[in-house]
Amino acid sequence: METSVNRDELHQLVASAQQGDDAAFAEICRRFEGLVVKQAFQAHLRSIGEDAKAEGLLAVVEAVRTYNPASSVPFAGYVESRVRYRMWNLFKRERRRWQREVLLDESRPEEEDGIRTEVEVENGLMAAAVRRAIANLPDKQRLVVTETLLGEASLADVARELRVSVQAAHSLRKRAIIRLRMEIGG
Repeated sequence: METSVNRDELHQLVASAQQGDDAAFAEICRRFEGLVVKQAFQAHLRSIGEDAKAEGLLAVVEAVRTYNPASSVPFAGYVESRVRYRMWNLFKRERRRWQREVLLDESRPEEEDGIRTEVEVENGLMAAAVRRAIANLPDKQRLVVTETLLGEASLADVARELRVSVQAAHSLRKRAIIRLRMEIGG
């Protein structure tokens, strides 16, 4: 829990960093590195963890630059929201890229000699395992996962569709992710 002394000290560091104090800036980055690492190496970002970590650090830099000390928002909360938002956008960007790659892979002609690389075989097996695991989810959990993580729907949209609260939709998604991890072995 952040105390008022820590909050005041952090506000002083931010003010110094905004005025060009490199030591204060470095200290802020050090203090929020744990948050960045935690967010960057979540299961859905693990394959691009280092890129996600860099994005998170950029979010911290941006937060220092754009933070308004006169606002009623504590700096720690402001940084956390910026990092989470940046990670979510990175995931959505990467997901779209992966989907385009899958579409391109499906549309290309088969190799003449029929030899597939080890990576292609492994990716195909993993994709099949994920499809099976998603198919084994209960209907509501499957809908929440496919619409929010694989589709473009928000939790609020899915909650309305299922006629449940946003918290219930979040809980369904969380339980689904736990089941998927256990079934796939992550």
